[in-house]
Amino acid sequence: MARQLTIIQERKLRAAEKEEMALSALYAPAKKHDELKLQKRQKKKTTSELEAYLSVWDIRDKVLREPESFKSRSYNLSRQVFGLINHMFVKYPVPYFMFQACLHLREGKEKSNAWHQRRLEGFREDRFDFMHDLYRDWFVTLAQGGSFTKKVKGLMTSMEAHTFLSGPPSNLIHENLWWAKMVVAGIPLRLVDKLVGRIFTSHWIDDADGRLMEVIHFYARYHPDMSRAAFEEITDFIDWQLRNSPAVRCAGRTITSMIKLSNEWHVEVQKAKLGSHIEWAGMAIPDWMHEEKAFIWDVVQLLNNKELLNEGRKQRHCVYSYVNYCLSGRTAIFSLRRYPKAVSHCEPDGTFVYHRLSELTRITIEVQGRAVVQARGNLNRALEPYEKDVLKIWAGSFGITIADSARRWM
Repeated sequence: MARQLTIIQERKLRAAEKEEMALSALYAPAKKHDELKLQKRQKKKTTSELEAYLSVWDIRDKVLREPESFKSRSYNLSRQVFGLINHMFVKYPVPYFMFQACLHLREGKEKSNAWHQRRLEGFREDRFDFMHDLYRDWFVTLAQGGSFTKKVKGLMTSMEAHTFLSGPPSNLIHENLWWAKMVVAGIPLRLVDKLVGRIFTSHWIDDADGRLMEVIHFYARYHPDMSRAAFEEITDFIDWQLRNSPAVRCAGRTITSMIKLSNEWHVEVQKAKLGSHIEWAGMAIPDWMHEEKAFIWDVVQLLNNKELLNEGRKQRHCVYSYVNYCLSGRTAIFSLRRYPKAVSHCEPDGTFVYHRLSELTRITIEVQGRAVVQARGNLNRALEPYEKDVLKIWAGSFGITIADSARRWM
């Protein structure tokens, strides 16, 4: 009997321990969440600290409420900053992307500047930030009930101005201006997003010679006649010509003549000679390897013009024309390669060591910021499902997202 009581007590004790462990696991996330909230509370900024993130010197006379009376309800830094802007200037709703006009997005020389902690979530540095004084004028007009259509007359039609206000939140302001012009012209959204990232992000809205509007009219007219590969090749060709050859224009071009010019240019790029050796730092991402049952996958970053040239010749596309983009830091190019694997030898502990056989397939990847914006196979082909899966694993390993425009075309 005593033995039976002991066994029962032991069972009760083990059951109590299991229950305690289960409760601990159940409440651990909530406890961790509370700890994180406490940390965020400790990092909440004062109004003067938040003002260091703003660039509103030229619209101070438009302030509706003084910053000293602002009380943030959030511990999220971005929400605090946006809340302060709303408090100071906003009477009517303003599109999210327009808030960029009031932000200090470049690191200053002053090491004490609060901006050195990192950029605000969801905003990119704008190469055309010298136009933010104009954008701030637009922002105040929208925020305080002025006529936006009249304000942008000469840059946008009334229909384009209306469409502009519903542009993607993640776009820069000048990108959404081009986005609106393409949407109004009748180009499908899936192509508009691609064209913004590939061509129009590099150009501000002062289209003095009309070349950019010619491009828009060309795509509006001929996009139904383009295959996916033709669209990619023509877009790369037009992008390069806009940057390097003022004589080439889209006005009067048919789809047939444009394909002919594009094909000739691609052949020239693939035959290009190396010239001087050019290197760039690239992204701080190491080479990567992924093993499957029958294959080994490698991802390497291409860090000089010779590697880009060899990649373009291997893949038969124009990645070599991206040298200047890589050199400026706008773009990083990676190469995803798949090999069958074979047993090399067996270690004394019984572990098999594999080696790579001849390369089977290759994908060229373009990354801007922390997002994949293009991924192409040989002859600009789309990715196979298994290639998409490995690309997503690699991207997720380094905190890289896949842009919607790239996802639609992969």
